[in-house]
Amino acid sequence: MPFTSPQAQPSFFGWDSLRSPKTGLLAEGGGQLGIYGVGALQCFFDAGVTFPYYIGVSAAAANLASHLAGHRERTARFYLEYALRKEYMGFRSYLQTGSFFNMHYIYDTLTNHLDPINYETLLACPDEIRVVATNAATGRAEYFDNGAFAGRHCTALMASCSLPVYCRPVEIDGSFFFDGGVADSLPVEQLLADGCERVVALLNRPAGYQKRPEKGSLFYSILLRQWPETAHALRKRHLNYIASLQKLEALEREGRAVLIRPKVALPMRTFTRRPRALLEQVQQQGYEDAKAALALS
Repeated sequence: MPFTSPQAQPSFFGWDSLRSPKTGLLAEGGGQLGIYGVGALQCFFDAGVTFPYYIGVSAAAANLASHLAGHRERTARFYLEYALRKEYMGFRSYLQTGSFFNMHYIYDTLTNHLDPINYETLLACPDEIRVVATNAATGRAEYFDNGAFAGRHCTALMASCSLPVYCRPVEIDGSFFFDGGVADSLPVEQLLADGCERVVALLNRPAGYQKRPEKGSLFYSILLRQWPETAHALRKRHLNYIASLQKLEALEREGRAVLIRPKVALPMRTFTRRPRALLEQVQQQGYEDAKAALALS
């Protein structure tokens, strides 16, 4: 639902002054859980709220790119419609492409042809964009900036979403990359290193969430024997996540962060695609939580 008129802004953060001091928007990945963040971005779209800096991981990076390209509804279609298509993901895709998610269908067929992203608007965006991906050889995070879209392709997004084991790594300029969440699920330290003094974080988990070690971690050394550093990064992923979340919560206590997250665990999982009504409910929840954070009516 669109906004009517904004009321008084909360003085503790100052939503009317997101550029000085510099405030960054951080968006957590998580597959289909990302539809919560889609709702929040639609809220920002309706309210006309923009940031000088955006950083996203995995599916959330794709959400941000579409948002910055000026699309309000486009991203939701990927969760509500396209994810149901046999070409999008599943064992058929795995047998045909070696990846559970058909990245070329998502980030070429759909993104460049059937439901094209507006590259003109995206490339003209004056704000900083960071797409997080994990270097398969080093197991460390790398951060692609606005220039990643200069060739009018979304290879950086493809890399950021390529889950190890489920997907093959994506090659960019001779290096191979996996999902950004492997090395840096909540890139608050990079956000601060890039000069942001405050942060708004779109998170998919409620307060009190404790990330556990990855299931099947004992088999990573076998399944990812070509990429041992990626396997190592997966085994310590939960520790990095906890440390980053603690940093965000510390910034929140200091009045330097606003964490937009569900009050209770979302009623879905990473690969949930049905029923549509459930996804729409989570999307609306993200919208309302962002609206409450903005203190707008």
